[in-house]
Amino acid sequence: PLITTSPTTSPSKSPTTEEPTVSLEPTLSPTKQSLLTTGHAAYDAQDVHFYLVSDDLYVRQEWKKQFGKLSNSRARFMIHVGSATPISEDCPEEAYSRTETSLSFSPVRAFSLPGNNDYPNCPDRSLAWKHYSDHLMNVNKKYWSDTSRYQVKRDPERPENFAFIFRRTLFVGLNMVSNEGEDETAATLEQNLQWVYDNAEPHEDNIDVIFLTGHGRLRDLPTFRDAIIEKKKNEWKDKMVVYARRANQSKLFTDVENSKNFHELTIGRGYPFTGVHLDM
Repeated sequence: PLITTSPTTSPSKSPTTEEPTVSLEPTLSPTKQSLLTTGHAAYDAQDVHFYLVSDDLYVRQEWKKQFGKLSNSRARFMIHVGSATPISEDCPEEAYSRTETSLSFSPVRAFSLPGNNDYPNCPDRSLAWKHYSDHLMNVNKKYWSDTSRYQVKRDPERPENFAFIFRRTLFVGLNMVSNEGEDETAATLEQNLQWVYDNAEPHEDNIDVIFLTGHGRLRDLPTFRDAIIEKKKNEWKDKMVVYARRANQSKLFTDVENSKNFHELTIGRGYPFTGVHLDM
């Protein structure tokens, strides 16, 4: 399948040393949602629609207004890829509560993944992790009626990780932060890979897209990136694989490390949301 984005983020090769930048069409208004499309342009009953958002949702009433604009959307869910707290605040509980409240205004079920500012960069990492766990880890269960069309699974080893299949797309949420110690980061990434494999392998005949979400950049996590590329060359060679993560601006990088149909999508801070359309 082909991928395009709107507002236009010209497809690029995978990042090297600079943070991605985005080029928007001058005719687009600042509030227009971006759109990632695979395959045909026409909408179909089997298509997949969802939103991606990053960083702290600071002004609750503003986010309530922005979420209200999505009330007629075809989207089925939203994934927040962290961080819930700005680094300047030193991780008070109120920051996590504030983002939880903002996400609660979403008309569609929201999931939230941890970012670097949510515990690794905090003065008290244990307390910060408790705040994230209390307010955001299971936010998807708090504010929306249980009428979803997909069954959400949680990683028993790392319950912040989740997975579900919706219309031949496997969605996997991962804790992709860079921890203080390399051994801790390596152990987390190893568990993340196992979680991806455990959810992909039993369903490889029933999924066309593997959509991974996390906070960190692939170039900073080469062990994870290279393992996914190896899978893409072999067992997943006929599937599209996308990794979406937080960035300052939105941009699409196609064919990561020359791996065909393995793409990295960066999610810009705050609003506008990145709206995603997978044509199935």
